[in-house]
Amino acid sequence: MTSIIVGAAIGALFFKERFGAPRIAAAGLLVVGIGLMLRAG
Repeated sequence: MTSIIVGAAIGALFFKERFGAPRIAAAGLLVVGIGLMLRAG
């Protein structure tokens, strides 16, 4: 599940991709979603 966050970080660090507000928001939503799933499960 966290592979999207890791992939975005690798893209920003190694491939100099932009890591703007939309990606930060998406990563935050993923973290919140994973936290909710772990709490409910």
